[in-house]
Amino acid sequence: MIKLRLAIIATFFVLNSAFSQSAENTVNQSLEWFSVNSTMKVHPRVNIYGEVNLRFVRGFEAQQHQVRTAVEFVVLKNLTVTPIGYVYTWNYTYGKQPAAFANDEHRIYQQVVFRHAAGRVNFQHRARLEERFIQAHHLSSEGVTIGDEYNDKRERFRYRLLMTIPLNHEKIEANTVFLAMSDEIFASWGKNVTYHSPDQNRVFVGAGYQFTKLASVQAGAMYQMLKKANGLLQENNVGAMVQFTYNLDFTHEVKN
Repeated sequence: MIKLRLAIIATFFVLNSAFSQSAENTVNQSLEWFSVNSTMKVHPRVNIYGEVNLRFVRGFEAQQHQVRTAVEFVVLKNLTVTPIGYVYTWNYTYGKQPAAFANDEHRIYQQVVFRHAAGRVNFQHRARLEERFIQAHHLSSEGVTIGDEYNDKRERFRYRLLMTIPLNHEKIEANTVFLAMSDEIFASWGKNVTYHSPDQNRVFVGAGYQFTKLASVQAGAMYQMLKKANGLLQENNVGAMVQFTYNLDFTHEVKN
C-alpha cells in the first residue's frame, strides 16, 4: 500500500511538471474555486445531474461562473454514460491577462465514466467530448460594445483521472475521512483555435469527509494551467477548491 501511494504521488508530480513548463507571457495568479453538485437517481439506471461552479482568481475576482445539467445512464454498476449534457458559462474579463470582451458560452457534451478499485484505492476515469458555442463581441463605430451571436464554435476533449483513498474505514461510507487526488487534461480544436497541444491542465490534491451515503465535502489545493487559444499567453493559477456533494435517491422505497 505504501508503494502504491508513493507511485500515485510521483505520477501527479510528473504530470504537474509536464504541464507547467515556464513559457513566454506566463502569469501566476491565486485561485479560489467553489462547486456544489448533485446526482439525482430517478430510476435504477437513470440519473439527473446538476452542478454549480463559482470560480474566482486574485482574491475573489470573478473568473467564471457555470451551471451544468445532464442525463446519465447507468450501463453497468461501474460504467455510466451521458449521451447529452448542457452547460452555460458566464465568463469575465479577469486577472493579469484580461480578454478584450466577456464572451459567455453555451456548451453541450457527452461523457463516459468508468470506476474500479485496487485495494483501498478507488479510481474514476472520465472522458468528455464538448461542443462549445462561444459568444463574440465587437465595437461599433461609436466605440460601444455590441454582443454578437454564439457563433464561435470549438470542440474540446477532456480526460480526468480521480483517485480517492479512505483513511479511517476500509471503504468510503458514512463518517469516512478520505484523500482525493485528480488530474484532468484538455485539448481543443476549431476555426479560432491555433494551439492544438493540450491547452489546460487541472491538478487537485486534498481531503474529504463523507457525512452520509449521499453527502460529502472535499477541499484542497488546486493548480490550473491555462493556455490561451493563440498559444501565446498562459496562466498558472494556484489556490484552493472546495466541493460539496449532496445526492438524492428518488427510487428509495419507503417501508411502513
